[in-house]
Amino acid sequence: MAAKHHSGSRADSRALHQAKADLAKEIRKRHASERELADSQRSLREVSLTLLPAQDEERRRIGRELHDTVGQFLAMLKMHLESIDLSPHRSASQMAAQVAECARLADESLREVRTVSHLMYPPTLEDLGLKSAIPWYLDGFSRRSDIRTTLEIEADFPRLVNDIEVALFRVLQECLNNVHRHSGSDRALVRLYIRRGRVNLEIRDSGKGIPAELLEESCKDWLGAQGVGLRGMRERMRQLGGDLRIASDQYGTQIRAIAPIESAAAAS
Repeated sequence: MAAKHHSGSRADSRALHQAKADLAKEIRKRHASERELADSQRSLREVSLTLLPAQDEERRRIGRELHDTVGQFLAMLKMHLESIDLSPHRSASQMAAQVAECARLADESLREVRTVSHLMYPPTLEDLGLKSAIPWYLDGFSRRSDIRTTLEIEADFPRLVNDIEVALFRVLQECLNNVHRHSGSDRALVRLYIRRGRVNLEIRDSGKGIPAELLEESCKDWLGAQGVGLRGMRERMRQLGGDLRIASDQYGTQIRAIAPIESAAAAS
C-alpha cells in the first residue's frame, strides 16, 4: 500500500513538473510573439517615417517639373495669344506665324505633361513590361540629364509579375535620380538579367561614390534625402523577399536589386 502511494506521488510530481515545463514553454512563446509584434510595429513606424518624407520629396520634384516646364510653356503661350493682332492691316503670313508659334507651345506643354504622367506610372511598363519600359526611360533620362546610359538586357528576358516589375522600375528611377543629383558621373550602366530563379537589376556609375556613413545609416533610421531613397529601395525589395546590395567607393557606385521571380507563363 505504501509502495502504491509512493508511486502515485512520483506520478503526481512528474505531472506537476511537466505542467510547469509546458507553462514555461507557453510563456516563452508568448514573450517571443510579443517581441515579434513589437518589432513589426517598430518596423512599420520606421517605414512610415521613411515614406512620408519620400512622398513629400516626390511631390516637390513633380511640382518643380510642372512649374519649370509646363508652367513656362503655358505662360509663353498666354503672352503670344494676347499679342496676336487681329486688325485688318495684319498680313495673313504674320497671323499664320503667330498661330504656328502658339501651336508649338501647346505641343510642348502636352509633351511635358505626358512625360511627367508617364514617369509617375509609364503605360509601357504595364503593357509591355520592363524589357520595353527601361529603354524608354533611359532614352528620356539621357536627354534630360546629359548622362550617357548603356543597357545590357537578355534577348529572351520574360515578363514578370506586376509587383516585381514596378518595384524594379522604381529602384531604377531612384538610382538614376541619385546618379544625376549626387554622383557627378557622366555615364551609367544598367544590366537586367535572371540567374538561378532570381531577377537582378544592376545600376553602375563612375561618380564620387556614396559616403560610408550614409551607407551605414541607410540601414537604420536616417532620414536625409539620399537615405530615404536607399531605405525605400531596400524596403521595396525586402517586401518581395529580395535584397538590395550596395557597393561604393571613390571610383563609383554599384547597386544591385535582387528578387525571386515567377515564371513568365504565370506572369502572363
